[in-house]
Amino acid sequence: MRRTRLLLAAGFAAFLVFLVAFLPASLLLRYVPAEVTLAGVSGTIWRGSAASVNVKGTPIGSLSWSNRPWRLLVAELQYGLDLQPAGGSVQMTVTAGRNGRIDLERIEGAFPVELVSGLVAPESWKGTVELDVDRVAIQSGLLDSAAGVIVVRDLTDARSGGINIGSFELTLGEGAVGSESIAGRLTDLGGGPMRVRATLEIGHDLGYLINGDVAATPAAGPRVLRALSALPPPDSLGRRPFAIEGSV
Repeated sequence: MRRTRLLLAAGFAAFLVFLVAFLPASLLLRYVPAEVTLAGVSGTIWRGSAASVNVKGTPIGSLSWSNRPWRLLVAELQYGLDLQPAGGSVQMTVTAGRNGRIDLERIEGAFPVELVSGLVAPESWKGTVELDVDRVAIQSGLLDSAAGVIVVRDLTDARSGGINIGSFELTLGEGAVGSESIAGRLTDLGGGPMRVRATLEIGHDLGYLINGDVAATPAAGPRVLRALSALPPPDSLGRRPFAIEGSV
């Protein structure tokens, strides 16, 4: 009896692998969120590619994927994704499980800030984003949890004549113990015109609140000092409080 069950399980697994290996990649389009569009789709659900990916109308590069068939045994779909934006590269593992849960793991790579202009950054900003994110979990279409590090280096504002803003690190999964939101810590990496320390809270609906303080450094030029003067008065250490609220 045990051998029969093993043979049945092996046969079912082989059937699932066969099914995934030969289904056309175009079938994936029905599961793509409305904000995301894929063009130039080729290959199969097992292994394929899209010549271009757009998020809310913003092109973010080409995409290729490869299925991890052993996860079919536990009723999950798992893919290795390779996104190739202009001037960058991002890799991750995506697992779609039961009950509407999606896990993004080992998100690593780098890309120009301009890639997300209009999405999560002003269109005039330039710089480089580096990702070292352990995981992002989505439950029933809502952000559930996140942990990892995002670094933005050599951030400048072209609208202000290429003014140097600095380099910053956001560590997700820290702070706000007991909060229902996803917490993080934002700090500058030194060498820039501002010292920044702040906490970040991201709601499940992607609304966010950043609270902290900022102080000018000796490297701050007139434009930075003028911008900081619009904030509340500084304390005895020159730190000015600030808060930024919005939604991705």
